[in-house]
Amino acid sequence: MLYAGSAASRSGLTQLASPPPKPPGVAVQQLQRILLIAVLFLAVAAISKSLASAATETIPVWLGSGVTFSALLISARWWWPATLAGAALAAAAWGMAAHGLDPLGAVAFAGVEVASVAVGAWIATLGRRDPDSPAGAALFIVGALAGSVLGGALAVALWQWQRPDLNLLLEGCTWTLSSAVGTLLLTPVVTAFRGFRLRRSGGMAMTQFLGGAAAFAVFLIAVALVFIDHGQQHYGHVAATLAYLPMPFLLIAAALWGARGGALALLIGGLLIIGRTAAGGGPFAVDEGFHGEAVVEVQGFVIIWAAVMIAVRALSGERRQSRDDAQAWRLRYERIMQAVGVASVEYDAVTGGATWSEGADRVLGADAAAIASLDEWLERIDPAERELVQATWLQVAQGGARASEQSYTLRLGDGRSVRVRERLAGIRGADEAVEQVVGLLRLENNDG
Repeated sequence: MLYAGSAASRSGLTQLASPPPKPPGVAVQQLQRILLIAVLFLAVAAISKSLASAATETIPVWLGSGVTFSALLISARWWWPATLAGAALAAAAWGMAAHGLDPLGAVAFAGVEVASVAVGAWIATLGRRDPDSPAGAALFIVGALAGSVLGGALAVALWQWQRPDLNLLLEGCTWTLSSAVGTLLLTPVVTAFRGFRLRRSGGMAMTQFLGGAAAFAVFLIAVALVFIDHGQQHYGHVAATLAYLPMPFLLIAAALWGARGGALALLIGGLLIIGRTAAGGGPFAVDEGFHGEAVVEVQGFVIIWAAVMIAVRALSGERRQSRDDAQAWRLRYERIMQAVGVASVEYDAVTGGATWSEGADRVLGADAAAIASLDEWLERIDPAERELVQATWLQVAQGGARASEQSYTLRLGDGRSVRVRERLAGIRGADEAVEQVVGLLRLENNDG
């Protein structure tokens, strides 16, 4: 029995010590990637189809390009072949199902789609910059537009071969604009939610969320009123000028909601405006010079606003990140100073105005850290040492000495006296004149 138990124990230990199952091989991962991209491509293509205009063969908002572009933008280069293969597979299937193309035409359709997006994504990923940074956002916009223009040019040749009776110029223009719109609307959502995790705490304040929600609600109401069917009958000759009315509220909502909420607001708002226009409503449909002109105009309108909001998001994000970084360094500096029992102060070299670091009250006491000027500080110094301390400060402030170190007795408001050791240094400007005098202070002892 002892031997059997030992054997059983060894068997259990062997099972516990066995290595975990191996992750899927590279080939399996690539196949999963192909299928995922293909499914997502066809899903958003179906959404895009719901916004289709009967005037053109090309859908007014082609979100399929946004799926492929987004996947390329956030992926390492070794994933690109699988991503493009999935997009090509889905695009070929879509060409046959939605456009009635023969297999050869469907392959050409997929080639146009994949080649144009790949070129645009290559431009957007030059230098592998963060797409949320100003430089990354600029490359993203340029890449999206360049890839869309290339796709439109290739689409003219495609439709000339497959549908020679179409208005080829309109088809090429619509392809260019629809691809650009889809990419500029969908990609910011993907990049904003990259690495997103639900948290029980943190995030935006409730007042900020409600403010953004109110602005977005006003935007939706304005869209419902402006992009109405037969708008000219309701608003007369001013109907064609009302397109810009809802957009400031969308911009406000995006600014209040931040990157993720702003990207979603832009996507929903852009789809809503284009969908209403494709259905025949809104200012752009008031007076068409040719059939389908309203769709072309609203595409350009949404592209401009999307580019503006992406640029604003990148610039505000950089400022927010700089502020957060500065705050983090400040807090780290203050914690170190408090840990070693040191307070810092900055004096204006001309006026003597004093600015204390956070936590100075914990080192020197609230009474001392509330002093707002050099004169007030000198009044608290023991009269026997005051003149020497003032002369030393002036020597540093006037540039006679780069730094100084001294100790003196400081009298607090409650009558107690403390011995303070102070080190001063001058900060010089571009003209080599001292602009600020900074001091580091710590208590030597407390005489009570």
